[in-house]
Amino acid sequence: MIHNLELEQHLLGALIKYPDKYGEIENFIDESDFYADDNQTNKTIFLALRQCIDQNLAVDHVILAQRIKSFNISFPQNININDYVYSLNLRAISPNQVLSIARELKKFTIRRSIYFAAQQVAKKIKQIPSGADFEEIIQTADETFNNQINLFDNGPEKPVNIYDEMEEFIEDRGNNPVTEFGLSGPHNRLQELYGSLLRPGNITVVVARSGVGKTRFCMDFCSKVSRMHKVPILHFDNGEMSKEEIITRQASALTGVGHHYLETGLWRQMGDETVDKVRKAFDQIKNNEVQLYYYNVGGYTVDKMIATLKRFYYSTVGRGNPMIFSFDYIKTASDAQNGKSEWQVVGEMVDKFKRTIQKEILKDGEPIIPMITSVQSNRSGVVNNRRAENIVDDESIVSLSDRITQFCSHMFILRKKTLDEIEDEPNFGTHKLINVKARHLGKSYNRATEPVRMPDDSLKPNVIHLQMDAFTATEIGDQKDLSEAVGAAGEIERHDRIDDPIPEFIAN
Repeated sequence: MIHNLELEQHLLGALIKYPDKYGEIENFIDESDFYADDNQTNKTIFLALRQCIDQNLAVDHVILAQRIKSFNISFPQNININDYVYSLNLRAISPNQVLSIARELKKFTIRRSIYFAAQQVAKKIKQIPSGADFEEIIQTADETFNNQINLFDNGPEKPVNIYDEMEEFIEDRGNNPVTEFGLSGPHNRLQELYGSLLRPGNITVVVARSGVGKTRFCMDFCSKVSRMHKVPILHFDNGEMSKEEIITRQASALTGVGHHYLETGLWRQMGDETVDKVRKAFDQIKNNEVQLYYYNVGGYTVDKMIATLKRFYYSTVGRGNPMIFSFDYIKTASDAQNGKSEWQVVGEMVDKFKRTIQKEILKDGEPIIPMITSVQSNRSGVVNNRRAENIVDDESIVSLSDRITQFCSHMFILRKKTLDEIEDEPNFGTHKLINVKARHLGKSYNRATEPVRMPDDSLKPNVIHLQMDAFTATEIGDQKDLSEAVGAAGEIERHDRIDDPIPEFIAN
């Protein structure tokens, strides 16, 4: 059944009696929802009703019937418009029922849309050449269905006075408190400063040079969050690593066994302790404590990536269920062959991903999927043996597009420590995680934004210190933790260092 005449008449009767209730439904109900009568009578009555309400005119069955007649529309001979409108007015409906009736009617609109979409899919499938590949066939169906369904996730919005909703919103949050908005992460200090990096509908970006460990950090971070919250991960890889490489890297991170021994198969010869570590990791996987789904999207267009993401979510995760979306890494896609520049392609990619997770894949009208991705820095982000004062630690190192910075909610630079930083900061990690954009902050927001006074009385921005091992990242603390540790231990002597400039071949 794809329509319901009774519901249409109920809603019309309710709006005649309670026109002030129209404001509750006007953002998702329009004339397309009135479909049940072949002669368009109900649709015409709704249009007349909406005119009266929009013009702030009185609404009763007599005035409404006269306005409908002014349209000069021919109705079937068996329908007297005066009597029909009067019968609608007689329906026993309370004002509290208007919203629920409208929602039930909308369900039939969705049914119709899916029904007609199925007909379109059948027609389009017949037109696909017999030599088409599997992905093209699936994408044709996905696009048709999702385009129809997403219409109902994003109905037309009206400007609202946010202060009208403030009390209810804040009181509701107070009645249903949570320790963190979004999925809490494994690094306590990072969480304390910046809140959740995996907030639904938000993108977190990690910027680094090749080989620094951005993939390692992101994968380790997502895997730990997945285990903490029992949430699956969908990982897009741009083709730089094979599935087998991902498997062995993740196995090393999960088990704590060296990558070499897992890759070569020598782990069984390393003794019972190593074997036990591997078996315990397998038990976690069997109990669905961690789920990582891998797609090699090298060469995919942006639209094909989006279609793949949606298809996976609806078919595997299920509508309304949470998921982590990881993408390694944002770079030029095959769309660049269509005459677009690199920055245009990257900007479009980020824009479409943001729109998909924020406006299209929803639960009760709200985003449900967070995204974390990485991006290459330009040459300004190269560390090698350069001294700390010569390092650029701001958004200028982001390659290709400032739209990446524009659309993300958090952006961090991940880099190796310079030799002098390692010298100055012994036992305080191998890498720095430097925030360059934070749309959201954690409970210690002052600590995140205020510069840290060091024991030598210098001021430094707060950063997170990490120990990066083979395929895991361990938080050591932030800059304030370092300052306190150095202060407690007394000033650490620096080794003598050549004051001459660093040779050009090293600096470059």
